[in-house]
Amino acid sequence: MGNFKIKVKVEMVECDDAESNEPMNHDDGSFSIVIDENEAVSIDKCENAVLRTAWPTIRGALSGHLSEISKKKLLRTPSQEK
Repeated sequence: MGNFKIKVKVEMVECDDAESNEPMNHDDGSFSIVIDENEAVSIDKCENAVLRTAWPTIRGALSGHLSEISKKKLLRTPSQEK
């Protein structure tokens, strides 16, 4: 089995969307949250929002990765695992 690259990208962009308290799931597997300007200027509140958004993204990526690994292991013959 080969190596695996893990990539993480966090974007913070100004928008006109309504504020959201819970991370929203998107079709590409990413999650987003919208915070107000008062939170956006506070490092502690920004950090909290990033962590709340990252958690479901990380869990989803790990779940998908481990499912794929399990499928690959099931497809291998016993002689390939040595």
